[in-house]
Amino acid sequence: MKIIKQKTKTLITRDNGRSADAISPNFIYGCLGGCMKSYCYVGRFNNDKVYVNENTQDIMKSVGMWVKDKPWPKVSNQTDDTYYTIDIGCSTDVALMSKYYDWQQVFDHFNYCTQLKSTFATKYPTRFPVEEYNLEPSKHRIRVSLMPQKYSDILEPGTDKISDRIDCIPKFQKKMEVHINFSPIIYTDGWLEEYRKLFEEIKNKGINVKCECIFLTYNKIQFERNSKDVNELLWRPDIQESKDSQYAPDNIRYQHKLKMQMVKDFVALYSEFFDSKNIRYIF
Repeated sequence: MKIIKQKTKTLITRDNGRSADAISPNFIYGCLGGCMKSYCYVGRFNNDKVYVNENTQDIMKSVGMWVKDKPWPKVSNQTDDTYYTIDIGCSTDVALMSKYYDWQQVFDHFNYCTQLKSTFATKYPTRFPVEEYNLEPSKHRIRVSLMPQKYSDILEPGTDKISDRIDCIPKFQKKMEVHINFSPIIYTDGWLEEYRKLFEEIKNKGINVKCECIFLTYNKIQFERNSKDVNELLWRPDIQESKDSQYAPDNIRYQHKLKMQMVKDFVALYSEFFDSKNIRYIF
């Protein structure tokens, strides 16, 4: 991987509405993570470079322009009751890439901006030196990505062990808000039993936080670059169908009727351990 420092000219803050109210321009585009050659969409068109965009002030100015005309106080929605949430790590793993960026400079913008809250997902919570940052706890959210370890071993080699990710949650809660990101949810033989074990582990650690649940999206570009073991889990044309999105026209997702049943089954199982109202969104 080549690390390229530059000033980005792509300064558009995009509406979202799921993981966050909006997605910031990229502070970093690219990643060194272990899922880059699996389901991760970041590597589809950028698999050998990491771009570090050093014009932080320009990026935050774009976010400021996005929020300036928004109603305040904010109308509560599923992303947050009080603040407009901005995903700052849509195209990278902020925790893993922490040494490549002055994240405190970014966090300070959110600390002091009345309307805004940062959010990012990570598979490397053990790499995020939360104790080193000055964080206004209510203004920052980390989303810890979890899946059954059996699948993570294949799809996320080299990432933090799932048990280690879970163990990080109580520590993070002292400094910032924590949610769980169940993503991607994979359909295969015994999948519900694997998630039962995962929910039991979370429950046994006394963790009860909000979450987001995202079922697998895959495509032929990923299929062609990935190993047999990965594709045996992810490439299932017998139960998948084409589904274009705003990001790509060639996605494959689980067939609509099957996915509806999967969502129902997942929520039912989750509800045995936690309040289903914890699920911010599921699709």
